[in-house]
Amino acid sequence: MSGKSGASEISLKQSLRKIEYPSSAKDALNKIVDLICGRITSIKNMDLALDLMAEFVFLEIDRRGHKRGFPLTPLIELQLIELLYEYFNNMSNESARNTVFLSIFSGTTAIMRLGVLTKLVSVAIAIPSATILSSASAWMQQLGNTSQNSCKLAEGLIQDYFYFYNPNTSSINLVPSISPQFTANFLTAVTENYFNFTKRECIFPPKVLMESVTTWVSENPGLCIAAQQKQAVLPPGAIAMEATTPIAGLLRWTVLAPINKQDSQVYGDLHLALLNSIIEIPKVTPPKAIYAQHLTGPINPILSYVNDLRNKQELKLDQILNEDNLQLALDRYAQAIQVIYSVNAVYGHVDDLFHQLKLLPFNKLMSIVISTYKKNKVIIL
Repeated sequence: MSGKSGASEISLKQSLRKIEYPSSAKDALNKIVDLICGRITSIKNMDLALDLMAEFVFLEIDRRGHKRGFPLTPLIELQLIELLYEYFNNMSNESARNTVFLSIFSGTTAIMRLGVLTKLVSVAIAIPSATILSSASAWMQQLGNTSQNSCKLAEGLIQDYFYFYNPNTSSINLVPSISPQFTANFLTAVTENYFNFTKRECIFPPKVLMESVTTWVSENPGLCIAAQQKQAVLPPGAIAMEATTPIAGLLRWTVLAPINKQDSQVYGDLHLALLNSIIEIPKVTPPKAIYAQHLTGPINPILSYVNDLRNKQELKLDQILNEDNLQLALDRYAQAIQVIYSVNAVYGHVDDLFHQLKLLPFNKLMSIVISTYKKNKVIIL
């Protein structure tokens, strides 16, 4: 049997090599679907599918299996993106489509193919395809919507739609209504790229992006939890990964904006929109909307800011505590924690979260929030 299957593999590859690109890529895709979505799947079938992707779809290897030392030409890349758009857009079976999408842009090859994926998703926004955006959303969730690959995809889309075009007149603003699940996962990835003090250089979101995000969240209170509301359709036996919502990341932006000289009306508007969104989160047991550890993000940057005020500006303790930007940041932080806790939207080590909040400089509202939590715990016990 193995001899026959080996001969058929060689025959298949030889026949594909006689066809011109991109027709060869389309025929290869058809075979890839059969191999990984058929009733009987095997490691051998998956290996062959991966070979076909590398040689005939992405032209990454030659017929001997050696890596090509040059990227796709602009013309071939354009043909490939057009082919993938048509192919995925016309695949009605969601499970099969997501299976192929995840296989083609899998973790091991995603870095090499990320440029193609970004352009494909960009086209799916420009010429709206809810189908492709749905598969891209499943891809982000399965890889992790805060993973390096998801963040790079988000970065590429921001370059396309918030630097080169006027977002107010482009199709990007239709995305929340076309695919709320994709938009939620996109927002989570975006929050990792800005106000991230764990990276070598902390950068802030461009104003046009801030305005769009604020509009999206204001007009769609359920948008932030959309990816948790509808699970991706995956092949039988696959485990769907839970989406991380963008709530904690966006709150990090609004809380830290004042102490980073980024405070403008738009951050205040986004903060209000987020509070309204949190209030609308449906109660589920156990809660799953916001992980407690993600809410600790602003603590270290706030403490660093206080140290800077003490060491660089040589302010006295009472001057630091009454500093306007610091108190505004703490007020926003306390408001968010109070609303999140009151609607039971937080899960994980909640005790640890409140223990860490005690490390912050005094803020009247935060002290009330912490003491209320303590009282409620005593009552429950």
